[in-house]
Amino acid sequence: MTPELQQLREALDGLRAGVLKKTAGLNEDEARRSTVPSGTNLAGLLQHLTFVESRWFEEVVAGATASRGRRSMQVDPATSLRVLRVEYRTACGRSNEIIESVGDAATAVAVKGKQRDLRWVMLAVIQETARHAGHADIIREQIDGQTGR
Repeated sequence: MTPELQQLREALDGLRAGVLKKTAGLNEDEARRSTVPSGTNLAGLLQHLTFVESRWFEEVVAGATASRGRRSMQVDPATSLRVLRVEYRTACGRSNEIIESVGDAATAVAVKGKQRDLRWVMLAVIQETARHAGHADIIREQIDGQTGR
């Protein structure tokens, strides 16, 4: 893996760890509690970010079918926070395998009919994860006062 790609992956891994930290130690009600009018909650953020990982890396980069998560932040009541956390970790692990197999940020990737590269995809996922990690920070603080990364 090139140094540039390693740096991008390390940045993404740090954001992923932050999201997992913000969802650790919650009960099911807390994970689904929304503190904002949109209804956004931590369980929903996990489900959505799992989809983001699967969609961008499995589907766009690897050319397979996205296999995890849902775009929606509405979580089936039968799906536990534990399962959501496992699925997110699994999706991130699979994404990292794909990143490593490509090995170079400059490798061409087709995105909606346009030529991009893995660097562009990495930055798109970093941006999406960072945005939702910020949401998770605020929601977790509103739930139980926990702050920090």
